[in-house]
Amino acid sequence: GSDLEGDNVVVDGSDLEGDNVVVDGNDLSSGSEVVGGNDTASIIDEVVTDCHDNWSDLKYAVEYRPLNHIGSLYFKICPNSTLDASSGPIVIDYDYVTVQCGNNGQKSDNCQIVGGFVHFHIVGKATEIELAGLRMSSSKGSSIIAASTKDATLKISDCEWMANSGASAVLIRSNATVDASSVTGILDISSMLDSSEAGMTVTMSGVGFMQNVLTYGTVVNVGGSLSIDKGRFNGNEIRIGDIAVMESGELFISNSCFDESASMVPGTIFIDDTSFLQENVNTFGFDNTDGGFDNGLSCTDIFIVAVGSDCSTGANCNGTCTTFTSKTCPLDVASLPTITPGGTDEVVGGGTDKKDTPSTEYARSKNSQDKPSVVPVVVAVLVCSFIVFGLGFIIFKRKRKKPASESAFQGDLAEVDVEDSL
Repeated sequence: GSDLEGDNVVVDGSDLEGDNVVVDGNDLSSGSEVVGGNDTASIIDEVVTDCHDNWSDLKYAVEYRPLNHIGSLYFKICPNSTLDASSGPIVIDYDYVTVQCGNNGQKSDNCQIVGGFVHFHIVGKATEIELAGLRMSSSKGSSIIAASTKDATLKISDCEWMANSGASAVLIRSNATVDASSVTGILDISSMLDSSEAGMTVTMSGVGFMQNVLTYGTVVNVGGSLSIDKGRFNGNEIRIGDIAVMESGELFISNSCFDESASMVPGTIFIDDTSFLQENVNTFGFDNTDGGFDNGLSCTDIFIVAVGSDCSTGANCNGTCTTFTSKTCPLDVASLPTITPGGTDEVVGGGTDKKDTPSTEYARSKNSQDKPSVVPVVVAVLVCSFIVFGLGFIIFKRKRKKPASESAFQGDLAEVDVEDSL
């Protein structure tokens, strides 16, 4: 669009309510800005764009934001659209950016981002970034690289990763770099583990990671703070855990389920000897496997590496296996189950030594985790029925059959009557 009146906003030719903004336009009135143009005026609080169904258009809109902008910028992907990300990642280097599916940021609106090496790369000191309702697949490096600084934040809600085949689905590591033009190659996370800088804070809620085949881990946190609530991990094949926390990173995990994940090293969740498991609440695991090491070390829950141990090869890998805390998947039941404390197994190169560990008899059957068992109820009903009918039968028989003593007494009375009559 090229003009506007009053408080209308013209964005790619569509009128929106709000302050005066022209996007990709050449004219503006008082109190307005040009986005993708050659001029700026007063700063605004919020810009809402039309939805995008093309990756290059979305990339241009995000990266060529209003100069001197203060406030929130929202970029919407059109519902039921598929965006090919092979032209390179969207690089976000400024604050208060939201990329979402449709008007409400829900994955049910089916916004898919496919292909490419990296989908979103957050750099510099960018903070208050949010991704909502996106379905991301087929990345060859890492779908998201959160490379901003310690005080920066990224919020991810109601997003899904499926069939990615790079090093990770999400990587948190301060100043992590990647060739923006890369569409092939290998993202080497191992070379990033010497970082002395703290990473950004990433919060995830209502996320899913399914059927990803990755050379490192599904979510890798190098020196950052990671919180996951209501996360579902299913059928991922990885080297170092569905979640790997390294280099003084921290993890808060709650109301999450891990199903049929296969890791080479111990731990569906892997915490190195410098990092911290800050919260482990209402977590559940089913049918997860690890490759195990030659010394017999194995853990399919949460593995916390012992200080000084080296788990890169397994030659000197010791640590503690902390159990998941729920007997059922909290995402598959109507109400959250009672939380049981997580026990710990001290794992020392040759086996597992239990140390004050609460019972970990999990409901391993998928059917039993989907709905409560009716067997105890049926048994109780049958037992009660047997008791009631049994008592009734006994009472009935006693009424029909008089006791022997009563019969004898009546016989004596009959004899007396006869004698008197004589």
